[in-house]
Amino acid sequence: MTNDRTQKMSRRDVFADILYAQCWEDPAIDREAFRIGPDDVVFSITSGGCNVLAFLIDDPRAVLALDLSPYQNYLLKLKIAAFRTFDYEALLEFLGVTASDCRPALYAGLRTQLDPETRSWWDTQPLKIERGIIHVGRYEDYMRLLRTWFNRLMGRSLIREIFSAVTREERVRLYERKWDTLRWRLFTKVFLGRPIMVHLFDPVFYEQLEDSFSFGDHFREIIRHAITELPVRENTFLAYIVFGHFYSPDQLPLYLRREHFDAIRSRLDRVQITCGPCEGYFAALPPDHITKFNFTNIFEWMPVDVFTNLLRDTVRVAKNGAVLTYRNLLVPRCRPDCLAQSIEPQTALAQRLHRQDLSFIYRAYVVEQVRK
Repeated sequence: MTNDRTQKMSRRDVFADILYAQCWEDPAIDREAFRIGPDDVVFSITSGGCNVLAFLIDDPRAVLALDLSPYQNYLLKLKIAAFRTFDYEALLEFLGVTASDCRPALYAGLRTQLDPETRSWWDTQPLKIERGIIHVGRYEDYMRLLRTWFNRLMGRSLIREIFSAVTREERVRLYERKWDTLRWRLFTKVFLGRPIMVHLFDPVFYEQLEDSFSFGDHFREIIRHAITELPVRENTFLAYIVFGHFYSPDQLPLYLRREHFDAIRSRLDRVQITCGPCEGYFAALPPDHITKFNFTNIFEWMPVDVFTNLLRDTVRVAKNGAVLTYRNLLVPRCRPDCLAQSIEPQTALAQRLHRQDLSFIYRAYVVEQVRK
């Protein structure tokens, strides 16, 4: 049964529009953890829809996309319609990867592909269509604000220098000498602190976070990690934050790469999209139904008892050997001891994959396996 907390969350202002126009989780590490094959049924939180589409690359039997927000599902349905309707170049143009002055005309050519509810909503969103739909989430608006601050604080030339650096050693020197300044530390303390985050998003996202947690220290460390330890030009997440676009046509998110276009397009009918909470959705499924679970970071929004009960539901609908992945952005979450006989942590794999996670914002990456 859906709990009162879930119902209240679904009515929050933060869920009254598109929150994420893109996925901010790296699907490459999920694909390695999952090892998807033709018999797999993959469950995923819809979010920006990018990773739901990326999972089709590996030829699963089905991908079950669920989100509490209808707007995230409207977004995925529009991306699916764009894949069905356009050739590769027109797809990139419509989504907002490449420049265009004819997105409203492109939308007019695909709107009949949408179900009436989805079409009715997108018909009222001409400005979103004109901007390109990968840019229109509340989170992307926050990235735009960060980008403005970064450019003013660090200077565009320094950002270009970092992306032009050939070696990691060059990037380390640039970070230590030009980026990691007193001004940068003051900026992260003030403008990336808890009060600003709560104001820009919603207190519900931070209810489970300890009061002593330092947002500034956390964000300063993940930026250092992204600049000095991870590949830079290939990092679509970092590039979008600092430039507002991807670094080059050869460095696109997985689901938008040319080599995957035909495979994704041919498997779109395998995506099943549902709106609602996990609890109610899992209750309607038969046992032993799902083999892979991509929970993004939804667990850290939940009190521990709600999280534990949802994991129990997960075990019921999971096949033996099913794999779970999820992230900890700020709040630590992992399988509780009371489920030790049913869910086994894959700690070494998770830690290895977390070290190569291009979506550098998460504190931890969790991989677990169901044992029945």
